[in-house]
Amino acid sequence: MAGPTRPDLLRLLDRIEQQIPEARRLHERLRGRRRAPLLWVLVHTILSHQSTGDRTYRASRRVYARYRSLDRLAGARPAELEPLVREVGLGRLKAARLVALARAVRSRWGGLSRLSAVLRSAPLEEAWCALLELPGIGPKSAAVVLLFRYGRPRFPVDTNILRVARHLGWVRGRDPEVVRYQVERALGPDPEALLRAHAYLLALGRATQRGRGRNLWEKLGCGG
Repeated sequence: MAGPTRPDLLRLLDRIEQQIPEARRLHERLRGRRRAPLLWVLVHTILSHQSTGDRTYRASRRVYARYRSLDRLAGARPAELEPLVREVGLGRLKAARLVALARAVRSRWGGLSRLSAVLRSAPLEEAWCALLELPGIGPKSAAVVLLFRYGRPRFPVDTNILRVARHLGWVRGRDPEVVRYQVERALGPDPEALLRAHAYLLALGRATQRGRGRNLWEKLGCGG
């Protein structure tokens, strides 16, 4: 399917801003990730899988407060982390992923500084592949790190955004990479536009999931 055009998508984002106050607040919070330590961003990204925002933030703060360095996290046992991350669900699995991720970064890159330099300055595809080679990091997580932390033009697609895209007729299937490609094609290599689109479409997905669906879709001119 063709997906959105840039003018249509920008008009939709403007309407979301008018109807969903949370969209702008979410956008500002995500812009704050540019100042966050890379380790915290990686921890938060792993813990955010199938978890709500508030729970993920609390668990991420607990892990970061306890360890604060890649070496300390790499030297931890997953059983030590599990109580810290239990509330986000899949606690045992996510604890193991955090330790595996820290050990892989240390083994492949020698630490966070070299990895960060690649993510910031290497060609985009090289930075993308560097993240995808790490355990627990898939396309959505890699896009989160690149866009949120480094301001690079990759569009993360979670289940909320995928559901919005399906409602709007951009896709028929359930492949988030199709949606990523469509939005990146519509907005081009513009990280600020991509970040706004992510925040606003995510806010729309959350709002329509909380029982406001039909009325809100109608206000946005998108049908019920």
